[in-house]
Amino acid sequence: MRIVWTTALLTSMFSLVACGDDEPGGSAEAGVPLDGGATPDAPAGGDGAVTAPLTFWGNVAPILNTKCVKCHQEGGIGPFRLDDYAEAKKQASIIAVATKDGIMPPYLVTHDGTCGQFEDAETLTAAEKQTIWDWATGDKAEGTPLTLPRPSLPGIEGATTYQTPMLVPVAQGNALAEFDEYRCFPLDTGLDQDTFITAYDVLPGNPAIVHHLVAFLVDPAKMSPTGKTNAEVMAELDATDPDRIGWPCFGMAGEGVAVDAVPAVWAPGQGPVVYPGDVGVKLKKDHKIVVQMHYNLADEKLKGQSDSTTIRLRQAATVSRQAVFVLEDAFLDTLGNPQPDLLPPGQKAATYTWKKTGAELGLGQLPFADLIGVMPHMHERGVRKQMSITQPGGPKSCAAKVERWDFEWQKMYFYKGTPTPVTATTEIELSCEYDTSQDTSPVLPGWGTRNEMCIAILMFALPPGI
Repeated sequence: MRIVWTTALLTSMFSLVACGDDEPGGSAEAGVPLDGGATPDAPAGGDGAVTAPLTFWGNVAPILNTKCVKCHQEGGIGPFRLDDYAEAKKQASIIAVATKDGIMPPYLVTHDGTCGQFEDAETLTAAEKQTIWDWATGDKAEGTPLTLPRPSLPGIEGATTYQTPMLVPVAQGNALAEFDEYRCFPLDTGLDQDTFITAYDVLPGNPAIVHHLVAFLVDPAKMSPTGKTNAEVMAELDATDPDRIGWPCFGMAGEGVAVDAVPAVWAPGQGPVVYPGDVGVKLKKDHKIVVQMHYNLADEKLKGQSDSTTIRLRQAATVSRQAVFVLEDAFLDTLGNPQPDLLPPGQKAATYTWKKTGAELGLGQLPFADLIGVMPHMHERGVRKQMSITQPGGPKSCAAKVERWDFEWQKMYFYKGTPTPVTATTEIELSCEYDTSQDTSPVLPGWGTRNEMCIAILMFALPPGI
């Protein structure tokens, strides 16, 4: 993977539906009757313990309204409603298991403080899980209906909307993307002045075929490594396939295109992403927003289907610090070797581990960069993933861990508290575990859904003033 310096930005590429984070304060407080009185159907004994039988409206609905309904409501991405007693009762067995096992609400990264300190998750407490379990496996009584303030659907306010053109993707048919197409589309910013991107949201037009989206910022006038301007390179790429809009683009924004920044990465389950603090990625008015779409057509019935995806970018005139995304995948990089690394077949726990310094990640020109976010990503064989950080002369510390990978629920996780500074000599180690028990031949790294990746997707805040 390449790390790209711009005027003040250091970035790289990323090759990547649960609800993401809402705007701060964007959800209404739930669990309190509108009249301000006590919640019905849940009288408590002298020690505060609930003595009456559990009911949906008295005990379960307030929990669901706080933690689940923003997705599980009319118009939400959840497959069924949880603000309706009849529907919740119908889905009770699914709700019981999913909440008890911590599958829902989805929050894959370990967040108990043992491996990095992350922003508060919308996961359930042990007591909340028990309440839902007891109701869902018991009488499933309704109780006295009450009206709860419905949480807003996830989204970001004040964002500019961009749209990729309608396309019927065609699988590449090679070993690195047998059932996949990577296609890039240039979009105008529509700006009359430079801004900073501070949040984004992606709404795939056809979620069944959209594997991931990456937005690249490209200066058309900038000289590319080919000795031509980006505008000339993109025109040549587009001309190689004149009957179809856009151009093929494995890796970044297309072979030979020099990228200034990567402000947005999206994969299934992510939802809106609001950058933490007062940070942003610089968007120049003359930039082209080159959107890379990865379409997955492994399912035969998806062939011939089309997509036009929406990306929404919120912008600010100024920010305190500039942000960059850095990606590294040493497993994928071995494709450049005479013999690339492979995952052994027939194993329940095939592991690939790599280690890089900050300098090797492209941060060597900086005094430091604060690690503020991480987004785990593997493909369908992924099981577990762990990232560790070792400072010069110090012990190795766990920075992020996923114990149960689920491709359908991906997310950018932001750290809380004092950020971890990464310098040129800081070591970052990534270990990815896969289940290859169903494979009869070695698994090749690659961009296709049927290949595998072991990626570190990191978001950094640059030092103030840079």
